[in-house]
Amino acid sequence: MAPKLMFTGGGGAGNEAIYRQWQDRYEMIFADADPSAIDPSIPMERRCQILLANAPGYSEALGALCREHEIDLLIPGVDEELPHMPTVAQAAPETDILVPENTFVTQSMDKLESAHALQRQGLAAPVTATMAEMEDFTFPCFAKPRQGRGSRGVRVLESREEAAAYHVLSGLPARDILLQELLQGREFTVMIAADRTGNLHAIVPVEVAIKRGITIRARVVMNEDVLAGCRAMHDVLKQSGCYNIQLMLMDDRRAIPFEINPRVSTTFCLGIAAGIDPVNIYYLSEAPEQLLTAQDGIELHRHWKNVIH
Repeated sequence: MAPKLMFTGGGGAGNEAIYRQWQDRYEMIFADADPSAIDPSIPMERRCQILLANAPGYSEALGALCREHEIDLLIPGVDEELPHMPTVAQAAPETDILVPENTFVTQSMDKLESAHALQRQGLAAPVTATMAEMEDFTFPCFAKPRQGRGSRGVRVLESREEAAAYHVLSGLPARDILLQELLQGREFTVMIAADRTGNLHAIVPVEVAIKRGITIRARVVMNEDVLAGCRAMHDVLKQSGCYNIQLMLMDDRRAIPFEINPRVSTTFCLGIAAGIDPVNIYYLSEAPEQLLTAQDGIELHRHWKNVIH
């Protein structure tokens, strides 16, 4: 019997496409703090309300909802939920959760620690420091909050004067602002799909054409350098479930990750369209002889939709 799925952050980008592609394969529930934000193409009986991730009792309430709906696999869609997943697992022990192990989640959500961890493990990573260490940094560079998602607060800074202004306008302490080497190349967001024991089964490289916080226009490009780089990263990271690597493919063919999202990304629906099923992969138990191949050239185009009731 196919597992029953619940996607949280149900108003997020791509869930209507997930429902459209999987409605004959899986029974799915989409949950959001604001159910009206869920795409109207998803039937009302497939939508439910949850608490905001920062609300008291969030974990217990979500666990109870999973028990009520007999959910087999929970798929969280936003970063704020991820620290709660161990408690949700305790509240709903019969429900699996499609996230890597908690230590990796915690590390990845701290972008400074994530970059330093990649370097300690011998993997490529951009030079990264806090604004408190700005004296030794080279400009121009990227600036971004140490924690956050969706390209929020990301800026290119041309000088120390711009960095000082960014510090004031952000309202963040210097230790919570990162300066990062300005990587220039082809940007990719890459789905990594592994089973519950960390065996890698598929890599879906998506080249980003337009990005506005989330990816607006993109295409699956089965680039050999990206595939090799991500496989090498997973061989070291060895995480279970589905996670996302954002990277730049440099002119010298190095694939350098600048961020790791320890959850499914907003391009998850594109990986499904390209023939990869991370849910089925999650429940496999043996390492494959060769990786699954995503369909090259599948494109994602996002548009605004006006719904008048």
